[in-house]
Amino acid sequence: MSNFLKVVRDKRGSSLLDILIAVFILTVSFVAILGVLQLSVRLVGQTLARIGAVALANEAIEYARSLPYDSVGTVGGIPTGNIPQSETILLNGLTYIRRTLIQYVDDAKDGTGPADANGLAADYKLIKVELSWMTYGSPRTFSVISNIVPKGVETIAGGGTLLISVIDALGADIPAANVHIENNALVPPVSIDTFTNASGDVLFPGSPAGSSYEITVTRSGMSTAQTYDTDAANPNPNPRHLTVVAGATTASTFEIDFLGSKTIRTFSPITQASWEDTFADMGKIFQSASTSAVLGALELAQDIEYEPTGYATGEAVHPQFLRSWVSFSWNEMLVPGTATLYRIQYMNGGNSVPVPDGVFPGNAAGFTTSPVSLASIDPVLYPELQAEATLTTTDGAVTPRVLDWQIAYTEGPIPIPNVPFTLRGNKTIGTTGGGALIYKYNQNLQTNGLGTFSIPALEYDTYTISVAGATGYDVSEACPPQPYVLNPGVSTTTNVMLVPNTAHTLLVVVKSGGAVLSDAVVRLYGSGGIDRTQTTSGCGQTFFKALSQGTVAGGDPYSLSVTLAPYQPWTSTTIDVSGVSEQTVMLSP
Repeated sequence: MSNFLKVVRDKRGSSLLDILIAVFILTVSFVAILGVLQLSVRLVGQTLARIGAVALANEAIEYARSLPYDSVGTVGGIPTGNIPQSETILLNGLTYIRRTLIQYVDDAKDGTGPADANGLAADYKLIKVELSWMTYGSPRTFSVISNIVPKGVETIAGGGTLLISVIDALGADIPAANVHIENNALVPPVSIDTFTNASGDVLFPGSPAGSSYEITVTRSGMSTAQTYDTDAANPNPNPRHLTVVAGATTASTFEIDFLGSKTIRTFSPITQASWEDTFADMGKIFQSASTSAVLGALELAQDIEYEPTGYATGEAVHPQFLRSWVSFSWNEMLVPGTATLYRIQYMNGGNSVPVPDGVFPGNAAGFTTSPVSLASIDPVLYPELQAEATLTTTDGAVTPRVLDWQIAYTEGPIPIPNVPFTLRGNKTIGTTGGGALIYKYNQNLQTNGLGTFSIPALEYDTYTISVAGATGYDVSEACPPQPYVLNPGVSTTTNVMLVPNTAHTLLVVVKSGGAVLSDAVVRLYGSGGIDRTQTTSGCGQTFFKALSQGTVAGGDPYSLSVTLAPYQPWTSTTIDVSGVSEQTVMLSP
């Protein structure tokens, strides 16, 4: 009986499993069939949409062919006509955008340009019709190109030829650059966008004769070049808007290239500073034992007699913009039977410990003679230091006294926030009525609260940064030196060092070829008995401030000499210093 029940249970289990498998297979099949149906519907929809686009494109081509040859053109185009450059059409529930471009073509069969057999570059017209639409969330396009040939001899009655060429900074042709041509002085007005060919050219035979052709050229990621209007702000533009003369060719070349970027940072220069404690109290002491501050001196603690030994460790000196450690010094009063030993400590795991002798030789034994150089201590590995003194006496009636101690260091550059400055390029777009140059880029800018200003897209040019004395600052150094050439597609950062403004200054830049020279010895002497000698920085510059005015015209110029082995010495006795002055010195090998 038990065997019979087991067989029945096995059969029931098998039947349920079969049903589940069958349901799974049917589900997969239905899903697959549904996917095929959806794909079929999508393909049918896309095919119908494309058929509609083909019909609309052919409609436009046939309409253009039905017109008289001289009437084939676009509204605001060259040649001009009544065919819209862009129109929106609703067909079979879809929205199409139809764009039409019509241009004259200079056929190579009878020669091109000046070599054309009949001297006419407008041999026939080319029409391009492009349809764009969306199906199932995806953009689609379709285009047709055709030629429209005149029945007789080609003509461009009343027109001339407009030739726009686009090159990069090295003179290479730029294909696919966008060229916008606009002329609102014509009737009808012209407004057209097109792209340069593989040779970087756009040729428009049949352009209506007239002035005020405004040209703007650009390409994604590149700078913009254009013509400029004559107005009160720019009475002598260059380049000015173009003029097309009937039967002649007006040619103009525009230069564009990839945009770069520039960051300007404003700092105070590297200077020496120090931490000091004069022991007015124990406020600057990190830890101590058996010592106290009494009457402006650190001494051994006293009950009835002075303690035989004691120590004090100063607070951690941690400059935010530490550049290097310079020295540790102190002043003390010792009497017979007393002594002091000094060490330099640092924080390690919350404890103050001596800087190892391998880094700072002699520190473990302690120092007795002030000052002690700290130049061997790496500021990156040891960004904070502490002074420590151990005081001892063999006579309970007397104590050594430390009057003060100092830790000197250099710090900087330190960011200076919110500094107004001017950034100017060398490219010009015209002159004022008085002949002054009008620069393409000339902007008044300001660094932010962190002393930084960034321009993410800036045209290639030679740029100069200037800071007006009214800001309270003078530029003591710009690294790299100004003016600076920003090449296409390059990102660069300029660090500008600022010092308090004085009436007359001289910034000296020393170079050899294109390289700046550091450690050059620069001597400035002359006017008013001034005689100063300084060395150039890592950016090849040195700055003389608080000078008296002295010029060749005034009969009291300065003299300047520069020496740096193995270069030839350089000297000039005709250096003008008036206001903000600058002198670049080129040394010969």
